[in-house]
Amino acid sequence: MAKIRMTVGQAIVKFLNQQYVEFDGKEEPFVDGMFTIFGHGMVVGLGEALAHDPGHLRVYQGRNEQGMAHAAISYAKQHNRRRIIACTSSIGPGACNMVTAALTATINNIPLLLFPSDSFATRQPDPVLQQLECPESLTTTASDCFKPVARYWDRVARPEQLMSAMVNAMRVLTNPADCGTAVISMPQDVEGESYDFPEYFFQKRVHHIARHVADEYEINAAVEMIKAAKKPMLISGGGVRYSEAGQTVMDFCSEFNIPVSQTQAGHSALPDSFELNVGGVGVTGTYAANVLCKDCDLIIGVGTRFNDFVTGSKWVLFQNPDIKVLAINTSEYHADKLDATSCVGDAKVTLEAIAKELRAASYKSGFTTEITDINKVWEAERQSVLDAQYNGEGFGEGKFVPCVPSWTEKIMTDYIRDIGGTITESNGVGIIREEIDDDAIVVAAAGSLPADLERLWVTDAKDSYNMEYGASCMGYEIAGALGSKLAAPDKEVYALVGDGSFMMLNSEIPTAIQENAKITVVVFDNTAFGCINNLQMGNGVESTATEMRYRNEETGKLDGAYCYTDFAKVGEGYGMKGFTAKTPEELRAALKAAKEEKGSVIIDAKVLPKTMAEGYNSWWHIGVASTSDKEEVQEARKRIDDHLAESRVY
Repeated sequence: MAKIRMTVGQAIVKFLNQQYVEFDGKEEPFVDGMFTIFGHGMVVGLGEALAHDPGHLRVYQGRNEQGMAHAAISYAKQHNRRRIIACTSSIGPGACNMVTAALTATINNIPLLLFPSDSFATRQPDPVLQQLECPESLTTTASDCFKPVARYWDRVARPEQLMSAMVNAMRVLTNPADCGTAVISMPQDVEGESYDFPEYFFQKRVHHIARHVADEYEINAAVEMIKAAKKPMLISGGGVRYSEAGQTVMDFCSEFNIPVSQTQAGHSALPDSFELNVGGVGVTGTYAANVLCKDCDLIIGVGTRFNDFVTGSKWVLFQNPDIKVLAINTSEYHADKLDATSCVGDAKVTLEAIAKELRAASYKSGFTTEITDINKVWEAERQSVLDAQYNGEGFGEGKFVPCVPSWTEKIMTDYIRDIGGTITESNGVGIIREEIDDDAIVVAAAGSLPADLERLWVTDAKDSYNMEYGASCMGYEIAGALGSKLAAPDKEVYALVGDGSFMMLNSEIPTAIQENAKITVVVFDNTAFGCINNLQMGNGVESTATEMRYRNEETGKLDGAYCYTDFAKVGEGYGMKGFTAKTPEELRAALKAAKEEKGSVIIDAKVLPKTMAEGYNSWWHIGVASTSDKEEVQEARKRIDDHLAESRVY
């Protein structure tokens, strides 16, 4: 048996160069490169291998371990999980910085390969710099923090363990049903140790991504459920996007006259202009989808995890007490949720198999004009919200009402006095949609923007909507834009980010500049964690530490004047072209100018608080205090209890 003597670090690099995926007859390299922030834990181990002979792998220089791993997540998502960038870090804080990203990828079923360094396997230099010491178990290190947030975790304590570790990591990373984060923890001494690896370990490996169709029993059960349904609704999730099944969903819905709603992960798998598309459903859903749910007798979930935002905390989807659920998913776990009838298989081929049987039975839903009628009502409301502009006294004509109007006026008055911005958040979203390219990629993650975008953003460009809303992770937005740009260098990429998220993590801007990867960052600055401030005050709790205000010496609270931040200057300090917009006209002009720039751009949009789109026939279950002497809190708790009485219990 032929062998090759090399270090463990060198073997990792050589192995990654030989990994390919095949999907629908197309074969391509699986690993594009490696993000790294070199530290003492791996700069002379795995780092030596990357410096000496990286093969086709690109070495990307991250600035924050969480940020670079988020960029890798977005890169994989933009490639529909068929190409990845791995990440490596030093031990201790460098490794732990990636835990949040590992959580994000696993929640979203996105392939993320991490190589956190670890303390010495021999333990002889213990305690080394940055080592976590656990007196109760010397085998426990900081790297163990990844165990609950990874789909696969392994520690390579001996060189020969690398082979089974890497093969198992690839198994998870290329499995549609079990995809998530794979963590290979690398003791820093082992990285530099040499071993006679068998040559076959480095042979070209092609990982076939199979399209498994659900079995005959499950197909027949699904067909019978749909045949019995008069008013079914299909929910198109991220699994539709990753299966490349958007056209199949449209054909299915058109043939059988079934309305379709998209989740955040599924948005842009099929065009928003599709006549049976009723928009997002649930907590951040549209009026059309949520109202239509009231009469639905069957939910067909395709590639969705059925999280609480999709189901409206098991209230929105289940207003019809006789409703049933059919779940089509590659994962048995997700397909068994909500006591659903499960159909375990790939979205595309499973829907095609079901369609064949429904066609033979000449099935059509009982919908007549309801879908068209509700979409007309919603489109008028959507345009009203998009067009809402502050006129100095209010918001003019239209249906738009700012969130919780009883306390909005003072907040707006203070904001205009201290900051001077008059852009409404919803109008800002509308202006961006009008000004950017039709096929531009928009990236967002946290706060109120995901709700605005799911309700208001329309696109017919495939895979142009990159929303991280499994973890709703603040700080994903800018790093995610970088990942999308690296994956789709010919597209314009926009990060829509709140001021809170920008402050939390903007570290990968220099990497975007370094890679000549133009991104445009639009900061929606309402000087607050606005979404949570709405949640706080809308449930009877006074504004506390959610607005960016100075400490008031009289009250002792953070309720003084607003703290002004010049985000354009922050971006300029990194090397971006900066624009500040305080009016809708200035925002429009900045977007036009940004398109002409060759390098990365930041637009500091001063957005009026409380001007995001409000909920439409939705509800979200949160832990409101059940004992309080405040009447507003008591009322909020009563609303919770009333909804719970009407919600499904599982």
